[in-house]
Amino acid sequence: MVRLTPDQQDWLVRAQPKTFVAVKGAWGRAGCTNVRLAAAAKGAVRDALETAWRNRAPKRLAARLPAE
Repeated sequence: MVRLTPDQQDWLVRAQPKTFVAVKGAWGRAGCTNVRLAAAAKGAVRDALETAWRNRAPKRLAARLPAE
């Protein structure tokens, strides 16, 4: 599971519905997204994890790491 913004979640679920699925209920509406690893490409999971990390990391730390 990764925690994204609702907009990021919407985009990922639409782009790769076999890989990313919104969690049911309030958590899903808040951006919690299940990742189906069996259907996932390594790069897609890495990008989702990095996005989720950047959303929650201290801004100064996130700014020090290069964005791909």
